[in-house]
Amino acid sequence: MTKVVNVTDLTDGCILSKDIFINSSVLYRSGTYVTPALADDLSEKGVQEVSIKNGKTTVFHRNFLEEQEMTAHQLKALTERFQNDMSEIADELRYGRILHAEASYKWLRSFYLRTFSNPTVGLLMDSLKQWDPICYIHSVDVFVLCSLFIRRLHMKMPKGFILGCLLHDVGKLYTPRSILLKTGKLTEREYEQIKEHTLQGYELLNKLGFSAETCKIVRSHHERLNGSGYPDHYAVAEQDRDLKSIAIADVYSALTLKRSYRSPMQATRAIQIILNDCMRNNLDLKSCFAFINFVHIFPPATQVLLTNGKVGTVVLNRNGSEILPKIKLQERNRVIQLPSDLSLTVKSVIGWDSKEILMQEKQNWSDYIQNIIDGNALKALDLLDALSDSKRIENVFIDLFERSMNEIEKRTDLKPVDLSIARTTTMSLLNWKMLKLLQDRKVEMGEAVTANFDSVNEQLPMKMINDLFAINGWKTYFIGENANLAMIGDLIERKKAGYLAVSLTEEAHMFKVFNMLNVLRKAHPELIIFVHGAGAHLIDDISIRGIMTSSDLSEFVVNLRRLFQLKAAGCKKS
Repeated sequence: MTKVVNVTDLTDGCILSKDIFINSSVLYRSGTYVTPALADDLSEKGVQEVSIKNGKTTVFHRNFLEEQEMTAHQLKALTERFQNDMSEIADELRYGRILHAEASYKWLRSFYLRTFSNPTVGLLMDSLKQWDPICYIHSVDVFVLCSLFIRRLHMKMPKGFILGCLLHDVGKLYTPRSILLKTGKLTEREYEQIKEHTLQGYELLNKLGFSAETCKIVRSHHERLNGSGYPDHYAVAEQDRDLKSIAIADVYSALTLKRSYRSPMQATRAIQIILNDCMRNNLDLKSCFAFINFVHIFPPATQVLLTNGKVGTVVLNRNGSEILPKIKLQERNRVIQLPSDLSLTVKSVIGWDSKEILMQEKQNWSDYIQNIIDGNALKALDLLDALSDSKRIENVFIDLFERSMNEIEKRTDLKPVDLSIARTTTMSLLNWKMLKLLQDRKVEMGEAVTANFDSVNEQLPMKMINDLFAINGWKTYFIGENANLAMIGDLIERKKAGYLAVSLTEEAHMFKVFNMLNVLRKAHPELIIFVHGAGAHLIDDISIRGIMTSSDLSEFVVNLRRLFQLKAAGCKKS
């Protein structure tokens, strides 16, 4: 039985009973699981009514079919699904020789068909595929990697764990698509929303009646050894082999598959990043070595044992094969190329020298600084992309833009012209980055005026403040130099701005800024004011309501976070 309901009356757990079309294209198919995020998406697209099934999906159907129990139609449909999914993920450049053996491929096919034969699993994965196709492929990839990894280790296949691997990101059904499909970097606030998928997925599967083991994986797959993960900041224990395994497979998959915000990363580079995380006690080194032996892809600086008993270190080979690396042997320092006939191969990884990747990071930073000083904006942009990988937008501003200018301005060997070129180059990088970062943004926080009281040569810090406002949902108006009360007041009045950020770098400007803020506060009692710069702390002792001070971008981002929290609390009260 079905019924037609208004989109505003949809509740979590409804199931669509008819396809929804937009301009003759299917938006969501019959059988899709409805979440509040999906209901909001329907409203935004102008859909007013939908057909849903009577009742909700409230129980996990535990029946899994073997191939001989499936109808011909089921077997054909699931086989095609398996083949399509595998064509998306099973590239030799990231899977190595995992699936070279026909027995492994047949076993995986049978295991996949059985898992996807379950109606509840199929419902959730079909819904995820429509909501975020990239997340769906990633989920299947983690499922495949972990299934084959456990089989390779000759361990008993824990069904609850494997289901958790497949459904580990199912909570993203509750994350707005505008965030999931964003092509640029996430802001800190967007990332906080993404992080909620662990608890939302846990609550969904717990409500449906999945096992405690499956729910644990969904809730805790982002926890880390040192307690730096989320949502519970739980320090993964030695005996938590399941969490240690999925953490590595999850990161490897995310780095080496195409994402909405970046292209796939080379497998060797991804493994280096994972190894680096192991050095920081985020991920488990022993589990990482086991995973490297499993995929049989060995990045530079890994120390390996060869099948002839010799020990060596994998060396960088830019034009060579990741599956057939060059090895620098321990004895005589002789470099050999592993043969294509596999008469000599790597037996296992036995160590890793982290110095190489640390040296590369230092070199990238040094080259980035020098290119900024020299005005080589294009070269600096390439290095910026490498240095900013995996950083939130706010951290790109703090760790790269602000830090680099602080280092350059402290150097005593530079001429004034060098400093001017560095500022101009950084401004160009900011403008180029903002072109992409603003493509997906929504203006939802209101209007903000950003005013620089200093000369045009000193506008860079306030330009960064202005851009951080824009990235986080404000419509901004930037006065780049020699701002005054009349200019600011007129702009606030005309644009109905509710937010103002001004610079205060020197104590000599203190009373000018203080008097101006008093005038603006009387004219606009609800105005929220930010004062930013080396002298901002001078304002702290002066009683002006609704003012936030920051001497650097880290403090400014903390203020933004406080503002978002206050706004969220106000929304909940209302």
